[in-house]
Amino acid sequence: MNERPFGTNVLGEAIEIATNEAVPTAPQDCQPSGGSGRRMNRLPPLNLFRVFEAAARHGSFTAAADELCVTQSAVSQQIRQIEDLLDVRLFRRLPRRVELTREGTQLASAVHESLALLARACERIVDPMAPTVLCINAPPAIASRWLVPRLKRFMQLNPQIKVTLLASNDTVNFDRQDIDVAIRWGRGDWQGARVERLGPDKLFPVCSPSVLREGPPIVSPGDLAHHTLLQNMNSSLWATWFATAGVGSVNFDETLYFNDAGLLLDAAVQGQGIALANHMLVENDLKTGRLIRPFNIEIQSGESYHILTSPDFSEKAAVAEFRQWIRAEGAEAG
Repeated sequence: MNERPFGTNVLGEAIEIATNEAVPTAPQDCQPSGGSGRRMNRLPPLNLFRVFEAAARHGSFTAAADELCVTQSAVSQQIRQIEDLLDVRLFRRLPRRVELTREGTQLASAVHESLALLARACERIVDPMAPTVLCINAPPAIASRWLVPRLKRFMQLNPQIKVTLLASNDTVNFDRQDIDVAIRWGRGDWQGARVERLGPDKLFPVCSPSVLREGPPIVSPGDLAHHTLLQNMNSSLWATWFATAGVGSVNFDETLYFNDAGLLLDAAVQGQGIALANHMLVENDLKTGRLIRPFNIEIQSGESYHILTSPDFSEKAAVAEFRQWIRAEGAEAG
């Protein structure tokens, strides 16, 4: 298949397709109305303006037809159509050329400026050197605790990519939402998305150092039951953790429930109890000493953070660059 330069190929083919069929009559709401005969409720078909601009620029229907790769009669027919829709004469038909009327000159100036504006917008979009905006969607906890501290490094490595970060736990639909990359917690069974695992699925207890200093002593795993359990409303894996630790049935003295992992871990930092945490969420808290691990026993939850991208656009340059970078970051967290 032969390729033609961007800008003439698509427009020319679109116009040719349009002119190979019978020219449609103007829609009812495009007809002139009222006493002036010129008031319109919507624009004529945009391909008519492209034909008009070429004819006005060349002063010739034949030259316009050659540029647009259509026939001279197709150009003449579409000029007549736009004149009928606007209820004005745009050209004076002279023996060997056409000449713009007063109304045609006025319209030609506006159409030329509009098409130039569209051309510049298209050039910016396809320009490989132009900045690319990447929309990332992640749950609030992983966004604030793990992703935000790393984004500056990504943008330093990729100055041509600008990042917009949205915090949300909503269901991802790439066909309906303007999202390039999403991060979600789960088992990796999302439909309509390319799914890649981001980090480990191991969980372990964490608490503030003040819990060890001021609360009941913690010597063995069973001693955790004497403290407040910080519990996620959507899941509970404490029984699994205690079984792995060799402890039977345990009843906590008190339980606080949360619907957000970030709030749960904030409560743990404030010394309000013991939480089960994923390493990615508490990495910085462990480094700074705001949280500690009373025991090194870990369990595999079967769930972890994943990278979701549209199957159609996952290899788009900016998206692929971000996927590669964030996978490397996630591997370090493991």
